[in-house]
Amino acid sequence: MEQLTPYVPWAGAVGLLVAFFIYFTLSRLPEGTDRMKDIASQIHVGAMAFLKREYVVLAIFVTIVAALLGYFLGQYTATAFISGALCSVLAGFLGMQAATKANVRTAEAARSVGQGKALLTAFDGAAVMGVS
Repeated sequence: MEQLTPYVPWAGAVGLLVAFFIYFTLSRLPEGTDRMKDIASQIHVGAMAFLKREYVVLAIFVTIVAALLGYFLGQYTATAFISGALCSVLAGFLGMQAATKANVRTAEAARSVGQGKALLTAFDGAAVMGVS
């Protein structure tokens, strides 16, 4: 198992590259009518406000738990916990960005092309979070 340890960060980096590729592919799809774009923009603003509030609460929690872990289990455990929390924040942010982009693009694909394209668009939006 220790032989695989050096490759773990690289596997994570490859996953993020795949997520970014899917995200940018998704971003190039049509957004639909001006009304659809306006509604999508409002949803995006609300989603980002939610994440900001969630991350403020999360920062307090992570700080307290990391301090306790550092005191009782050592700095390496606390550092690993903080690293995991930051990766989770990044995945959540990327996922929310992709989800808000995918929603309007899925609706547009369903309206203009059909169910199959809409399903693939929705799947790509979810894949960003899954791969992250």
